[in-house]
Amino acid sequence: MHVRKILFPTAFSEAAAAMASSVREMAQRFNAAVTVLNACNLAPEYISGPAPDAPCDSQERPTFFSPALQEMRNQQQLRLEGFADTHFADIGHTERIEIGEPAAVIEWVAKCEGIDLIMMPTRGLGQFRRLLLGSVTSKVLHDITCPVWTNVHKSEPASALPLGYQSILCIVGMNGEQDIVLDVASLFVQVYGARICLLHTQSTFDELVTESTSQSVKQAFERVCAARCRQIAPEVCARILKTDLSEGIRQTALEQGADLTIVGRGRKGGSFSRELSQLYTIIRESPCPVLSV
Repeated sequence: MHVRKILFPTAFSEAAAAMASSVREMAQRFNAAVTVLNACNLAPEYISGPAPDAPCDSQERPTFFSPALQEMRNQQQLRLEGFADTHFADIGHTERIEIGEPAAVIEWVAKCEGIDLIMMPTRGLGQFRRLLLGSVTSKVLHDITCPVWTNVHKSEPASALPLGYQSILCIVGMNGEQDIVLDVASLFVQVYGARICLLHTQSTFDELVTESTSQSVKQAFERVCAARCRQIAPEVCARILKTDLSEGIRQTALEQGADLTIVGRGRKGGSFSRELSQLYTIIRESPCPVLSV
């Protein structure tokens, strides 16, 4: 994984404004460029947005608006420029506004710009909506292979989020993507100098098996670090999950003081819908941001 281009979709919500500092910190840490995107869904009944295989040259797909809709688009453009100038004036960034359904626009822009990481809020506001992920976030997690960083899913958005990562929780064994997850974790450990806890989700009550599995997980992480010529974390622990999946992850994150949880999305596991259901629960319950790869 490389982090050279970050996509930050925004609908100018409080949650997006609160996480802008996290996006900026990530961009500065990796020396990455940020694309601040607004999907302006002016006429959802008539414009669904670009298809994933639509040409990337927007000049090939002109859209004509009535004067009223054009004025709305102009106002959104000004709002986007103001938002970007407020939050990203000190780093390399571009603003982009596209017409259409937000998830379709995000997928298309991510493809066209070769995005390495999408950072977006989950929009879980209110007592009822806290139980759900936003529909746009759900579609992005389902449809896009690009890694996705999501903020803490709270009923009220935080006014500011902590910057940087000192403690990382890495979930392994949940699906067949252990090498991918460990690779991403080793990158973040190197860049942030963070300690890491490797949580294996295939639970067992046999103490001998538990100890053997813990050592195997540590050795797998060390092999990935060595293969990528990355330094080993200053502190590495391995634990075996012995409770419900999402609750066990949440409790371990709290005990470890985790700033970031890294988990695979299960695309290689053969039961993608079930894995995604587990992922949604993990994101909803996590006390820290989640990077799903």
